[in-house]
Amino acid sequence: MMMNDQEALNLLSKYNSGTATDLEIKLLENWYSAEILKQELSESEQDFSHLKEEIWEGTLQRAKLTEHEPEISEKRQVRSNKRWYQFAAAAAVLLIGIGYLFNRHSAAQNSLSKTLEIANQITAGKNMATLTLANGQRIILSDGLKGKLAEEAGVSITKTNDGELIYTVVSKPGKAAASNSGYNTISTAAGENYQVILPDGSKIKLNALSSLKYPASFAFQTDRKVELTGEAYFEVAKDKNHPFKVKTSSQEVEVLGTHFNICSYADHASTQTTLLEGSVKVSPLHYADAKERAAHAVLLKPGEKAIQLANSITMVPADVEEAIAWKEGWFYFKSTNLHDVLSEAAKWYDLEIIYRDGVPTDRFTGKIPKNASLGKFIKLLQLSDIKFNIEGRKMIIN
Repeated sequence: MMMNDQEALNLLSKYNSGTATDLEIKLLENWYSAEILKQELSESEQDFSHLKEEIWEGTLQRAKLTEHEPEISEKRQVRSNKRWYQFAAAAAVLLIGIGYLFNRHSAAQNSLSKTLEIANQITAGKNMATLTLANGQRIILSDGLKGKLAEEAGVSITKTNDGELIYTVVSKPGKAAASNSGYNTISTAAGENYQVILPDGSKIKLNALSSLKYPASFAFQTDRKVELTGEAYFEVAKDKNHPFKVKTSSQEVEVLGTHFNICSYADHASTQTTLLEGSVKVSPLHYADAKERAAHAVLLKPGEKAIQLANSITMVPADVEEAIAWKEGWFYFKSTNLHDVLSEAAKWYDLEIIYRDGVPTDRFTGKIPKNASLGKFIKLLQLSDIKFNIEGRKMIIN
């Protein structure tokens, strides 16, 4: 949309009074850019002091009011003088407005530079977790810790050089010892993930802010039952005589041997189970009666996803790449809303997200490596009009 000087003047007046809409501000900024182009200024010439002289001269020339204008009659001179004063006043206000826009742009760039500087210092998460043994002992699974950590119920617990926690059966315990072995819990904080290999050979990788509770030994148990909060990817070892069951706050997933992903964070509206291989049965836990729970259960085939909202489970085709991208070391967004995008960032970079005026409705599509700093992650946000700044570990969305 082209604007004449009067229209620009009107918008500048609204901008300066704080009543301009977002659309009007964009129009004004486009007009500002057009004025620069009309003057054919180089980048080095676009400082404000030079710009105001050029635009002042350009305004007068377009109004035919330059000092080189030929002589005219006294009557025309009076009208021209009046017109000159009108345009001079208009030009003065235009220049003031341009100053505001220039300063606003410079301030925005300075603010963004400062934000990026802070964000680049916030590094990606690590391969870490905390192991809590049945006796209450807590072990921090850091990079520096390697070798045998403990032994209980005939199972040796070892941390490998590759950063995996492995449970290995070294002797079969007596039934009494096995039943009294208790539970271990492996948990990740914000910015952590970890993989554990259970005594049956099943591999489970935990995402950030997640925990898995499991028996120290599966010996003498009719099924292999674990409890999950947060998100985990499972590669369950086949054992047709001992079903593997994953319990979350809202559902139970039963398998014999398969690969699947469960996302069951407390701050998510739904629990999602995505099947890659084999088959699983997903049952809502709301129903106390086993028959009623079985009646509402669903059977998933590979490439399907179960979405549970409250007590209702719906099966839909799954985007497998999106579901397990975190396990492969990627953020993967496909028309994902801002709240979910920043929820992922908060878990991985240990951030607190603060929305000053509600959650914007922007959606994002992109793939970002999880080993990138926060500075690289937020470049995705720069593709939108979202304004934000970072204060310590707080990301404030304005």
